[in-house]
Amino acid sequence: MKVLVLGMGNPILSDDGVGLFVTRALEGRIKGVDVVTCTLSGLSLLDVIVGYDKVFLADALILEGRSIGELRKLQDGEGTLHLFSSHGTDFFQLLQFGRELGLRMPEVGGVYGIEIGDHLSFSEELSLEMKEKTKSIIDRIVEDIKSNLILNGTFQSSLNMNTEP
Repeated sequence: MKVLVLGMGNPILSDDGVGLFVTRALEGRIKGVDVVTCTLSGLSLLDVIVGYDKVFLADALILEGRSIGELRKLQDGEGTLHLFSSHGTDFFQLLQFGRELGLRMPEVGGVYGIEIGDHLSFSEELSLEMKEKTKSIIDRIVEDIKSNLILNGTFQSSLNMNTEP
């Protein structure tokens, strides 16, 4: 099984780059998976994901009333800052579009939204508050991905992703 862990984000907008940071930290922690970071969105992602059997994504998320660093597992129809756009196609629509074109599209193992606060500050560093929470976020994502892969394509995560670490 060919598995991709994909991190999305903007590397110069502080916490907006949390998906990139978290995904880079996963390198080597899950045997047999490819780890890729990407600043692209929309149709540009087709080139990145085509040919994989399963894909896991990590990206920044902004929802009202949530705490910075809160990890949430998203479903079809929910989106993060880069995987959903009112001006384009969201990630789940992109997968469907690829299938309709006859492309080998992956099954979604998980889309992890990581709650951020300010997404407009220019910085190549995560905020102090986010840095303090990344180890827990990384550990929970690794555990969830490993659990998913062990179940051989049947996702029944034992993690409650909707609680703050």
